[in-house]
Amino acid sequence: MTKEQYDQAGLTESNTVPRYLKTTRRQLLAGSALLLADLAFHTPALAETESSAAHAAFLTLSLRITGKDQLSPATAGRILAALAADDPALPVKIEKLSELSTSAISPAALKQAAATVGLDGVVMAIVSAWYTGTIDTKAGPVVVAYKDALMYQPVADGLTVPTYCNRGPLWWSDLPPQVTRIPQNNPKVL
Repeated sequence: MTKEQYDQAGLTESNTVPRYLKTTRRQLLAGSALLLADLAFHTPALAETESSAAHAAFLTLSLRITGKDQLSPATAGRILAALAADDPALPVKIEKLSELSTSAISPAALKQAAATVGLDGVVMAIVSAWYTGTIDTKAGPVVVAYKDALMYQPVADGLTVPTYCNRGPLWWSDLPPQVTRIPQNNPKVL
């Protein structure tokens, strides 16, 4: 090749690699950092979108199964995570139950429809999780709710959630009865 041919091809005589393909260490590190940052910011967004759609579908299904008007989205997320960890096929089952729930007019009708396709066990696991706040998994029981379990709601106006603490869970975070302010440490002893 002549010098003119090298120049037209963007090559040098001593090197047959085009100038535009040469990369410095700085360019390589900067490009790698940008690629990693892009992956870090976009991959969770995709997973979060799928997760939020599954979460919304599970919450809607739970509302129909329990017959309640309002349920905690946080508790729904914990129940879904615990059930899904124990049963990898749960998303398919939830999708099938969601389809059945659109035609069922009551929770009892939904349970009967689920029994016809062999999903009544899943319905009972979901209802049990909402009412007791626990899920029996292969690894042992998992607590997903305590104070917010549905079995305590009917008597919440007169009874506290059973506990060894006086006046219900987290009672120590409030002032004791008949005390109106936090005592001052005066004279300072500690």
